[in-house]
Amino acid sequence: MPIRDYLPFQRVDNDNNFSAKALDPEQVKGLSKAMKVASLALGFQGTNYYFNTRAIFERPTYDFERLMQAIDTDSYVKSAMSKYKDLFWKEGWEIVSENPEAVSYLAQRIDFMEIAMKRPFVDFLMEVSDQLFKYANAFIVKARGDLSDYFPDKLSPMTGDMPVVGYYLIPTEQVRIFRDKHNKPKSYRQQTDPLTYMPLEGNPVWTADKVIHLHLDRKTGRAFGTPFLINVLDDVIALRQIEEDIQNLVHRELFPLYKYKIGTAEQPAEPEEIQQAAIEIENLRAEGGLILPFRHDVEVIGSQGKSLDASGYLNHFKERVAIGLGVAPHHLGMSLNGGNRSVTERLDVALYDRIKQYQKLFSEMIRLNVFNELLFEGGFDPITNPLETGVSDRCYFKFKEIDVDTQVKKENHIVQKFINNLITLDEARLALGYDSDVDAKKTYASIQGDIQIDVAAGTAKAQAANTPPDPKTSDGQKSAPAGQRNLPSKKKGVGNAMRPMNQNGRKTSPDIKRFDNNFLSVIESLLDNEYTVVESDVTKENDNV
Repeated sequence: MPIRDYLPFQRVDNDNNFSAKALDPEQVKGLSKAMKVASLALGFQGTNYYFNTRAIFERPTYDFERLMQAIDTDSYVKSAMSKYKDLFWKEGWEIVSENPEAVSYLAQRIDFMEIAMKRPFVDFLMEVSDQLFKYANAFIVKARGDLSDYFPDKLSPMTGDMPVVGYYLIPTEQVRIFRDKHNKPKSYRQQTDPLTYMPLEGNPVWTADKVIHLHLDRKTGRAFGTPFLINVLDDVIALRQIEEDIQNLVHRELFPLYKYKIGTAEQPAEPEEIQQAAIEIENLRAEGGLILPFRHDVEVIGSQGKSLDASGYLNHFKERVAIGLGVAPHHLGMSLNGGNRSVTERLDVALYDRIKQYQKLFSEMIRLNVFNELLFEGGFDPITNPLETGVSDRCYFKFKEIDVDTQVKKENHIVQKFINNLITLDEARLALGYDSDVDAKKTYASIQGDIQIDVAAGTAKAQAANTPPDPKTSDGQKSAPAGQRNLPSKKKGVGNAMRPMNQNGRKTSPDIKRFDNNFLSVIESLLDNEYTVVESDVTKENDNV
C-alpha cells in the first residue's frame, strides 16, 4: 500500500465526493515511525535544562524590549523600519496557481477569515511583516471554529479538529518557547507582566501544532531568529551621544564667558568694586551692554574660530547607523558626501534586492504554513507532483515587482528577443509571467488587421456605389465576349434605346445630328488660309515679270 494512503487527509475524488482515510491505532503508530524526522543534534538551550527536570520555557536570546524602545524613540530607526515596510507592500500581492479553482477557494476562505478576524487579511499580513522586520520573529496562533453552516463547500481539517477561521499574533517580546533536547518545539507560553494581570489568569500556553513560528536568520540550534537591529543599537547610542556633545558645544558658544578685569598694577581693585562687578555679571543679559569707568575692562571669551569641528565625526556615525540599518543615507534624508544620480540608483537597487529577499522568504512561509493547510481542508492536494497529474493545486503567495524601472527594462529585453526570432511566443509570455495559452484573435496585431480589413471593405463598397456604371455594360447587363453577338437585353430601358452597345462598347451619344454653332468660325478660318495662299502666289508672279 503506498504511503500516501496512510495520510489522514480527507480528499476529493473525481466525483467531488469526500472520502476520509480513517487509520487504526496500529497504522497511526507505524506511520509515525515511518515519517518521523530523525534529529541527532542537540539544540542550544543553556545550562538550566540539564540540571532541572521541570519544563523550561526559554527566553529570547536578545532584548526585544530594548529594540521596541529604540524604534519608538529614535527617528532614524523608525524611518528605516517604515521604509522597509512601505517597499515590502509597495506594489501589492496576488495568489497564483496552475489550478484556478484552488485560487478561488483560497480567496473565499480569506473572505470568511476577514469576517471572523474583523480586520482585512492584508492588514494581518502587514502586522506579521512588521514583527519580522523588528524582531526577526513572528508567532501566529490558529483560531478554529465550525464553518459548516456558513461555508458553501465541505471542509475537512487535517487533524480532525474544526477548520481554521482566523489567525492572531502573540507579542513577540513576551513569547517563551519550550523545546526538547533535539530542538523541536513542544509548546509556547506568553509571559505576561504580573503587575498588569490578575494572578488567577496565569500565562496562556499553546501546543506547538497551534502556533506558527516565522523567523529570519535563526542560528542553528537556537529557538529565536536574530534581529538585524541588534548590530546597530550601539551605533545609534554613539551617534546620539555625539549629537548631545555638539549641542552642548553650541550652547556654550551661544552663551560666552565674560572676563571682567578691574584695576591695574598702579591702581589695584578695591573689594567693593569686585563685589559690584559680580552683581553686574549676574544681572547681565545676553543682548545687553556694560558702561564701565576708566579702570574697568570686560573681555568676552568665546571660541574665536578655534573650537573643535565635530562635523566629520558626526557624519561618520551617521553613515554607520545607515549601514547598520541596511539603507543608504539618502533613504533617511541625509545628504552626505554629495553623490550623483547613478550612485543613488545603484543604492536603491541594492535596497530593492534586500527587500526582495525578505519577500521571497515571507512568500514561502505563507505558502507552507498557511496556504497548504487551507488547501488540504478544502480537498485540494498541494503536494501532488504536477508532472504526473498535469495540473498542480499548489498556490503561491506572489509579490509584484517593486522596482518598476528594472521590470520595464527586463520586459523590453524579452520583447526584443521575440522580435529578433530568438524565442517563441510561448517562451516570451512565460518569461513575462503570462499564460502561454493565448487567443491570437484577441492580440493587438490581429485586432488591427481585422479593423483594416473592415475599413478596406467599407471603402471599396463606398467607391463602388459612387462610381458610374461601366461604359461596356448596358443597364447592368454585361456585353458579349469577342466573336459572339449580344443577346437581347432583359433590361429594357432608356440606356439601351438612346445609347445602344455591342461588343465594341457603348456609343458616347445616339446617332442624332445636331446644329453646331461653331461651324461658322471654322469656315472663316479656312477661307482666310485660302486667301493668304492665293495672295502669296500673285506676288511671286509679279516679281518674275
